[in-house]
Amino acid sequence: MDTAQTLAFRKLLTESIKKEASDLHISVGSRPMIRIDGSLHDMEEEDIFTEDSIKSIVESVLSAAERESLEQKRDYVLVKVFDNKIRTKIHFFYQEGFLTLSIRFLSLNPVTLHELNMPQVITKLSALTHGLIIVAGRYGSGRTTLAVSLLEEINRTRVEHILTLERPIEYNLVSNKSIVDQQEVGRDVKSFEDGLASLDDEDVDVLLVSELSSAECTRSVLEHANAGMLVIVIIDTDSANRAIERLIAMFPVQEQDYARQLVTGTLQAVVVQALVPQMGGGRIPVHEILLNNASVRSFILSNRLQQLGNVIASSRAEGMLSFDTELASLVRSQKVSLEHAQEIARSRDVFDSLVKGYIK
Repeated sequence: MDTAQTLAFRKLLTESIKKEASDLHISVGSRPMIRIDGSLHDMEEEDIFTEDSIKSIVESVLSAAERESLEQKRDYVLVKVFDNKIRTKIHFFYQEGFLTLSIRFLSLNPVTLHELNMPQVITKLSALTHGLIIVAGRYGSGRTTLAVSLLEEINRTRVEHILTLERPIEYNLVSNKSIVDQQEVGRDVKSFEDGLASLDDEDVDVLLVSELSSAECTRSVLEHANAGMLVIVIIDTDSANRAIERLIAMFPVQEQDYARQLVTGTLQAVVVQALVPQMGGGRIPVHEILLNNASVRSFILSNRLQQLGNVIASSRAEGMLSFDTELASLVRSQKVSLEHAQEIARSRDVFDSLVKGYIK
């Protein structure tokens, strides 16, 4: 990319940051689009991107080896920092034969649980020394930020050996009280399976796995959690019961009873996060939190995962939190509009009962 094109791309990134965008989308034949507070907006002041201009961006951002991988796999994801101040996660992919970029803006440094204003029950999870914590949410929910913040809390307060297996590494952690090693799949280890297989030769206390790529990977994660390691995994789903369902579904049908036994024996908590528009601008997290207890174990073993929502709703005293309960609290505190909350509530009837008296 020549100097003028380089400056134009950097300027586009800077303008997106100034507008407080969470994402930037670039495709052939269109002006760039940015996402602000969950909604997409056309950047009308910008030029329409051509095939050549996007190829120039690719040539400036990716190395020759990375471009070759993109050409072969038709898909490539990396984290890159521009000008030492703009940290991005860039997804290069093809659609209708043309290169397309989806850019997510990240914090330069890991965000603490305190800065995220997380519920106290989530902070307490950082004191756990063994078992499985599932952090779930859809793309753009802040699930990776939350998972890394849990690690950073451990790093700040405990003497442990922390290892991460990520693709890609979104945040760089600096050893504090703990020793932190981060391995990027595809660069430091060939696969998640290879990274997990080498754990038996390492002295690891806390493990983060950014995705479950296969039944072998899932089995290894659960077995390490069962053996006394604290394991945090990130799953792309929007509820606690679906997160557990997806975990078990990774196994062949004939092994799913074994998988349920592993899950019930290792699970500590499922934390599901979504980001919703906040009144006055910005977005605010809403959570569903499931903590393992006798009822949860019974429903998992009997494959009645749809009942877990009822357990969450009736176990607030234990620290569990339902999505609709937290959403109703945000409405009552005038942080989220009633109209928007009613649109995204898991159960409209349940939600309306929780804000009864508030509804005009």
